[in-house]
Amino acid sequence: MIGAARASSTRQYQLLDTTTITSTGAQSVTIPAGTLYVEIEIWGAGGGGAGRSSVGSRPATYYGQGGGGGGAYSKKTYQTNDMQSGDTLNFTVGAGGAGGAQSSSGSAGGITTLDTHKRGESTIQSFSVTAGGGNGAITCTTICSTASGGVASGGDVNTSGGIGNPGNGAGTDGTDGGDGANGGAGGAGGIVSSTTAAQDGTAPGGGGGGAGGFNSIGVSNAGGDGADGKVVVKAYG
Repeated sequence: MIGAARASSTRQYQLLDTTTITSTGAQSVTIPAGTLYVEIEIWGAGGGGAGRSSVGSRPATYYGQGGGGGGAYSKKTYQTNDMQSGDTLNFTVGAGGAGGAQSSSGSAGGITTLDTHKRGESTIQSFSVTAGGGNGAITCTTICSTASGGVASGGDVNTSGGIGNPGNGAGTDGTDGGDGANGGAGGAGGIVSSTTAAQDGTAPGGGGGGAGGFNSIGVSNAGGDGADGKVVVKAYG
C-alpha cells in the first residue's frame, strides 16, 4: 500500500493509495477515506503452450509446437458521488492456462473482470469491464495455427494480448508465447539444440512457450504455462 498526503492548492488530485492483486479468483479492494475517483487496470491470463507431438514410432518424428496467446488489458477510470470509505471494488482474476502435456494442447488463460462496487451486501454499481485470457496453443504436426490473444472490452482503454506463434514442423524449436498486453513477456519455446524445455510466460498475462521437437530422453515434452492475470487499483482524492 502506498499512501500520500492531501494535495496542495496547486494540484487538484493526489494519489492516496495503490493496491496490487496477483492472486487469482474472487478478489476485492477496499476504498480508502477521502477517495474521489479510482483508476483501475486489469490483465487477463496467458494461455498455455502446446506439448510436443509425434508421428510414427521406431523412429518417431517429433514436431515443434506453438506458444499460447497473451492476456488482454483494460483500464477504467471510475468516479461517482456515491463512494464511501469501506466500500469495495470486486474482481475476478484469471489464472494462467496450463501448458499441454505430450500430444496435448495448452489450456486457455482465465478472464479477469471488474465486477461490482459494493457497500456491504448492497451493489452500488455493476460493471462490464473484461480483460480476456489468451487461447491455448493447439498441438499439431503439419498444419499449425496461431493462438490468439485475449480481447478486452468495457474500459476507457482496451488492448488485445499478443498472438502465440505457431509450431514450425518436424524437429524444430518450439515457438514463443504471445506477450500480455502492457504486461509480461511470452515464454520462450523449447530449443532442440540445447534440449531446453519450453518456458512459462511472465506475469501478468504472458503466454507459455511451445515444446520443441525433441528426439531425446529426459527432456520435458510439455508446453510452458501461461502467467496469471493481475489487478491494480489507484485511489485519488
